[in-house]
Amino acid sequence: MERYWQIEKVNLKYHIPLHVLISVLLLLISPFLIGVANLGAQDTAKALEMYVALIGIVLLPPVFLPEQNHDIRDLIYTKYLNGTAIYLVRILGNILLMAVLLGLYIGMLAYHGCEFPAGKYFCGTLTEMLFLGGLGVFFYGLCDNLVIGYMAPIVYYIAAIGGGEKYMKMFYPFSMVRGSYGEKVWLAFGAVILVIGGVWFRCRRKRRFVR
Repeated sequence: MERYWQIEKVNLKYHIPLHVLISVLLLLISPFLIGVANLGAQDTAKALEMYVALIGIVLLPPVFLPEQNHDIRDLIYTKYLNGTAIYLVRILGNILLMAVLLGLYIGMLAYHGCEFPAGKYFCGTLTEMLFLGGLGVFFYGLCDNLVIGYMAPIVYYIAAIGGGEKYMKMFYPFSMVRGSYGEKVWLAFGAVILVIGGVWFRCRRKRRFVR
């Protein structure tokens, strides 16, 4: 257990602070970009799904970033027997950070008089964050390229805005706006598959490195 905590401490100290700062800034400037006071349920859902969920793209894909440095990668792959554990610890830690930031933001919305089912909106928005971030993790692991890891969920997001409901169906990310939550179950399932797939591809690369 201590080893896993050490992995997360290194992640928090060296690898993720910049991404957390970007996420916090995105949330802090939201009052200047979207309304955050006295919103009804539909407008609150729109703010959460179409704006706040974007921090999933910022926080999840960089879980493989430290290993872009070949020296760090070689050190980690020789020091730890199971590289999968390193990625899973980082992923779980980053998911916790996302949940904390989302919880604080939802508390802010409630403080400013927005009326919405907080529990449902928290779970629904977190699920979308995980799916968007999971797309990034998958394509980063597949292509070993962080830019592609960022672009994949951005393309998905843009496609959804541009009339994607008709084609994405159960994987449409903005379903809470119309009061539907069934799609979130599919997004949660998809997020798990994408993250597992991304880690699997990354660990296959690891085995090639250590031969």
